[in-house]
Amino acid sequence: MKIPENNTIATIKINTGEEVVAKILSHDEHTITLDRPVVIMISQQGLAFGAFVPTLDNSNGITINNSAVVAIGPCLDKVVTEYTNAVSPIKTVPKSPLIV
Repeated sequence: MKIPENNTIATIKINTGEEVVAKILSHDEHTITLDRPVVIMISQQGLAFGAFVPTLDNSNGITINNSAVVAIGPCLDKVVTEYTNAVSPIKTVPKSPLIV
């Protein structure tokens, strides 16, 4: 399995069925370390993000075993934008269709 480069926002499907979105901090032949991982959940408004492991201190990333990964790859651009807005302390304002 080819793991995307470090600093890529990736979607990771793990063997428990969860779909995780995170920035890849590092990886080796046995593990992948993720920065600010979130799980994709379904809400009344559509897809939403939730904490991957809410009780774990993830200030240094969260490491998962490669053996738990079913599929991995770069996220769609829209998911990257939404993920970045969700985990960033700085919020971006959507582009206005108004021409001044």
